[in-house]
This record gives sequence, structure tokens and C-alpha cells, in this order.
Amino acid sequence: MPRQITLILPSIATLSSLMFGTVAIMVLSDKEFLLAATLILLGSILDVLDGQLAQRLEAVSDIGKELDSLADVVTFGVAPTILLYHLMLQVGVIQPIAILSSLAFVVAGAFRLARFNTTPSNRSAYFQGMPIPMGSILLITGSFWQGWAINVWWTIVVVTVSYLMISPFAYPKIKHISDYSPIVWAGVCAIGLLVGLTGGWQAVPFGLMVLYAISGPILSIWFAKTKNSAV
Repeated sequence: MPRQITLILPSIATLSSLMFGTVAIMVLSDKEFLLAATLILLGSILDVLDGQLAQRLEAVSDIGKELDSLADVVTFGVAPTILLYHLMLQVGVIQPIAILSSLAFVVAGAFRLARFNTTPSNRSAYFQGMPIPMGSILLITGSFWQGWAINVWWTIVVVTVSYLMISPFAYPKIKHISDYSPIVWAGVCAIGLLVGLTGGWQAVPFGLMVLYAISGPILSIWFAKTKNSAV
């Protein structure tokens, strides 16, 4: 494959993710919640793809990194924020609270991306704070599970996820997750099965995302104890 093509493939994936996020915002004016959520989730797949392509094709660049963050702000920050805002209004959350809780998510996500861009790159290191794509997927899968009829307490969930994104907690990357032992994977499958049996199959993606969300604090406590015991 010509080098000129391999260099732009990651950016094509990034721009496609940006376009999915933009279209998601557009269709929300017609209250197409499922379509908007699907577009955001497709954007998340492309977000993973662009990073993998950049690494495997040796096409990592400063402009690609900045472009990726700008696309993430739209697809995983602005689009989910507007989706959550509409959903909260639909279930009776008063507008000022809906605005403030929704804004908390996009502001925290933007800060999380800015912090990531100013941190020296280290593929073996854990993420600091929950990645914004994972935060948006957690909220979207939870909303899907509830049939887009989330209750007023969902504002607390939104604020909590916003905090996790800017927190110092260590979150695993795909590399770390793929290296987990079969016992860990068996435990994850068992949890997924339990969630499915108790809450229906729609609850499984949300349950797995909650598991990822709480893994940050758990790993951070574990690392701190390991460090202290080694001193």
C-alpha cells in the first residue's frame, strides 16, 4: 500500500467519527434518540480504529493526535451532552438542572482530552481518568436500557461520570484488558450473565460499562497498596 495512503487512513477514520457525531447532533432535533446513540457508538468504533491504524501503520503524527481530540470533543462530548439534555427534559428534569448536569459532562470531557494531550505518550501506562468515549458509552447504554425514559436521579449519574473522567484514577487500555487472565474474563462473563438474567439483555452493555467505571478506583487502590507494601 502506498505510503501516502497509509498516512491518511487514521485521519479518515477520525474524520468519519467526527461526521457521525455531527449527524447525531443533527438528528436529535427530531428526537431520533436511538439513531443518535447508534451514530455515537459507531463513532466510538472508529475512534478505536484510528488509534490502532496509526500505531500499526506507523502513521502517528501531532496533527493526527490533535484532530483525534477535536473529533472526540464533538462525537463523545457535545453529541452525548445534547442527547442527555433532551432525555432529561423528557422525564421532567427542570431545564436549569438539565443544562448544568449536561454541561458538566462536556466540560469534564474537554478537560480530560486536554490533559491527555499534554501528558507524555506511554502505551504501556494506564489512562489517567476515565476516557471520554467510555464515559459517553456508559451513559448511552444506560439510557438505552431504560428505554430512553431515564429518571431524574440520572443527573447524579451524569455528574459522577463527569468526575471519573477528570479523576486521577487509573483506567486500563485495550492492551491491558486483552492481557487479563482467563479467570478475570470468566468473572466478567459471569457478571454479564447475571446482569442479563436480572435486568434483561439491554442491561448487559450498561452493566459492563459500570464494571469498567468502577475498575478505575479499584485499580488505583490496588496500585497504592502494592506501592506501600513494596516500601
